[in-house]
Amino acid sequence: MILVCAIVPALILGLAVLYAVLLRRFFIVKAKLPVLGVRGALGRTAGKRRKLAALGALFFVVCLAAQVAAAIWAPEMLMVFNYEEAARGQNPNVTRFNESNILSEGILEQVIQRGGLELSAEQLSGCLSISTPLDAEKLDVSQESDLKISTEYHVRCAERVSLYHTDPKTVLNLLADVYWENFVQNYAENDSILDLSFDKLEGMEYLDAKDYLEMQANKLRNYLPGYSAESSSFRAEGNEETFASLSQKISNFIDIELERYEAFVLENGLAGNRTTYQSRMQYANRRLDVSKRKEMAAHDVRIEAINMYNAYMTRFVLIPTYDTNKEFYMSKTKVGVDYFADEAKEHLESATKLVEEMEHNSYAAQQIGASYASTALYTQADQRIEALKAELLNLAAQSRELCSTYVKEKRDGYIQVSFAPPAVPESVLKSLALTALFVAALGGNAVLAPFYQEYRNSRPGGRKGKREEILREEAPA
Repeated sequence: MILVCAIVPALILGLAVLYAVLLRRFFIVKAKLPVLGVRGALGRTAGKRRKLAALGALFFVVCLAAQVAAAIWAPEMLMVFNYEEAARGQNPNVTRFNESNILSEGILEQVIQRGGLELSAEQLSGCLSISTPLDAEKLDVSQESDLKISTEYHVRCAERVSLYHTDPKTVLNLLADVYWENFVQNYAENDSILDLSFDKLEGMEYLDAKDYLEMQANKLRNYLPGYSAESSSFRAEGNEETFASLSQKISNFIDIELERYEAFVLENGLAGNRTTYQSRMQYANRRLDVSKRKEMAAHDVRIEAINMYNAYMTRFVLIPTYDTNKEFYMSKTKVGVDYFADEAKEHLESATKLVEEMEHNSYAAQQIGASYASTALYTQADQRIEALKAELLNLAAQSRELCSTYVKEKRDGYIQVSFAPPAVPESVLKSLALTALFVAALGGNAVLAPFYQEYRNSRPGGRKGKREEILREEAPA
């Protein structure tokens, strides 16, 4: 097939030779070309017009067939990136997109390995090229608004790759598959967070199990809002769930189901090891008390600093200002005391939360210390943990299904790959142009042939001179 791809270059080379011959003959006989002689020579080529037309038609058919066959055998591959971030020059995970990764050494090595190709990555790189529709444009990078980012990339494999016992289309198919897999693995949305594991629950304290399950549920709840912001009403076929409804279900699981489980455990004072758990709570409370005192000390320092401010210094100033909607309002400026007040409030809120956590730990230790729970209650608690695990796994499966469907339908698999069909109109125009040049070269040589023959015969030692010499030798003395 590579020979077919060489037909058009061979024809162009032949045209170059024909025109070289034509120009050589023209410069040789141009001094002997009277206008009437040229017209007469044109008249003498009337009988050769059919031959010229036949040769021209044959040249056109061969040239067109060779171009179409080469385009079918070695098509150009178009890669279109269909996700929203592509227009901003980013990958789906908002990292910077780099088109050179398409033909990177690692990708090419995987292509060679998967296809069992008999060439090196360097040799394959020499056969591949990539371009964009914007390459031909002159971009003015002096202004950011003029910058353009392409989401379409044309990849072409040279015909010489067949010397390595493969063909261009096979190489491009392998490249598309390998790059897509690497792209999804490295740059697409990472949904591995939806893979929940409960191995650490084995032997965990009953109250700690609630915290662990809450942590797993929060992983799901924090993952869904990103998709919900993109398409709040998206639903999978045959399923009425949306990202918002699933997120609400997970919130209900945390706020209702897990709270019920915790209340059950606290009410009955369940613990795997009563003494160890009480000691843990005492140690945790000592650390929390230290943190609480730090927060309160920071709060008191800021209150003291506020009290040191002079009343005149704490006055505020109203400044005429326009908001984002171009509406006028009076903006209040902040002074140092305002920042101290905000920080004092934050430290007080942190200390309050620490106190609540300490009270919870003390209550849990007290309940566990006074508990005489039966085996049936422990069995019931274990059953509740299994039920909570099953419900959470079901929510994770629904989340994965909805996210996968969204990625497939809305982002169209991230990348669309297609092969450009043969550009028949362009091939026809190119063939017509080459045919016109071919016919013109043949016609020109036909016109100059009589004059060139006359020139050759007139040269000393030419055919005419040789014939006269032979006649003189054969004449009687």
